[in-house]
Amino acid sequence: MDASWRAPRVVLYWAPPMPVWSRRKLAWLVPIGLALAAAPPLEMSLERRLIYFPDRILADTPAQDHLGYEDVWATTSDGIRVHGWAMPPAGRDAAWLLYSHGNGGNVSLRPAGVAPLVHRGLGVLLYDYRGYGRSEGRPSEQGTYADGEAMLAEAIRRAGDARRVVLYGESLGGGVSYELARRHPELCGLITISTFTSIPDMVRVLYPIPGLSWLVRTRYDNLAKARDIRVPRLVIHGTDDELVPFRMGEALRDATSPPAEFLAIRGAHHNDTFSTGGDEYYDAVQRFVGNCLVSRR
Repeated sequence: MDASWRAPRVVLYWAPPMPVWSRRKLAWLVPIGLALAAAPPLEMSLERRLIYFPDRILADTPAQDHLGYEDVWATTSDGIRVHGWAMPPAGRDAAWLLYSHGNGGNVSLRPAGVAPLVHRGLGVLLYDYRGYGRSEGRPSEQGTYADGEAMLAEAIRRAGDARRVVLYGESLGGGVSYELARRHPELCGLITISTFTSIPDMVRVLYPIPGLSWLVRTRYDNLAKARDIRVPRLVIHGTDDELVPFRMGEALRDATSPPAEFLAIRGAHHNDTFSTGGDEYYDAVQRFVGNCLVSRR
């Protein structure tokens, strides 16, 4: 590993799991559920607060991780300007990773995690969803897809060929990446890290209240989409992930026949997959990208 590498400052956020409810408390869920069903705008506002945890303040830049970079701006199909950082590769014909990050913070938490990939000769385009960092608007499922589309066009432009662009999605960003891969079978490949099967499935894990998942409108139905994806896939998951169960990573692996390539990082939690995996993690990513480039020629 490059000597300049240090553990990434990646912090993802989910609301903490609810405790087991007593019957008295459970009785309150009926009127609450009816109120939410009768007031879709309120329901969506509550959903956004439980799913997206944006931070407007950029705490760092890639320069602090010894990376050259440039600011990138793209306008989405619905007129939102989103911001990102492009970290170019050393070689002209290298692959580019479009990095869709997790649901917390912003781009400034991620450069250390991709520094080893840039040092290994890959280009990385890291961007913020609407409402995060310097990007306009406020986040939503369809909004994140539009943001990803706008930045994917920029990644393809820089790579010079869609067959040299690999989607690289972390946690919630895996959901964005699955949608982009479904729409763009011409791309080189898809890598997802610590990604869940769907938001309703996550609600059942984090908020085990009967019927609550039925009210959720945000989907990110990655398991269903995986079956329709035709690009090569690599699924990475920590065995000790305390937020997204390891079995969800296994389900995404097995969603296609043949199954996706799979890397289980022993002892890794949700937020330390990069640092715990170390060279094993980065070697696997580099090898997968190299194989994708060969297969897509």
